[in-house]
Amino acid sequence: MNIPTAARIDTQRLLSVVAIPLAAAIAMASAVAATGGAVDRIAEAGGTLAFLLSFVKFCYLAVGMAHLSGALAEKANGGLPAGLWLDESEEPEPLPRGADPFWHAFPNHVDGAAIAIGVTMLTFIAAELLG
Repeated sequence: MNIPTAARIDTQRLLSVVAIPLAAAIAMASAVAATGGAVDRIAEAGGTLAFLLSFVKFCYLAVGMAHLSGALAEKANGGLPAGLWLDESEEPEPLPRGADPFWHAFPNHVDGAAIAIGVTMLTFIAAELLG
């Protein structure tokens, strides 16, 4: 059985899977808490930690589903061969001989989905244990 290995680590995708959803969850929780009013949303959720964990679950689940749908689209349609690069002067990296482009970088979409859904599950467990 041939297990594919990554040729490089895609730091932007790794950040989009690990750090950005956490920052987004904190920002959204802060914004919702700041809009207070007649109902104290934090007390209604069961405390600050429970309130924040709800947003963390939402953000990581959304990222996991986005990467999972990206993996399905990439496998079904063959990726983005149209030369859509962030920097127009940058040329695409040549793939190693015999490498499947899907597995070229870590984390690929499957890795990203697994990481994000794993963090979501850990957050569900933490919310149950702490709540």
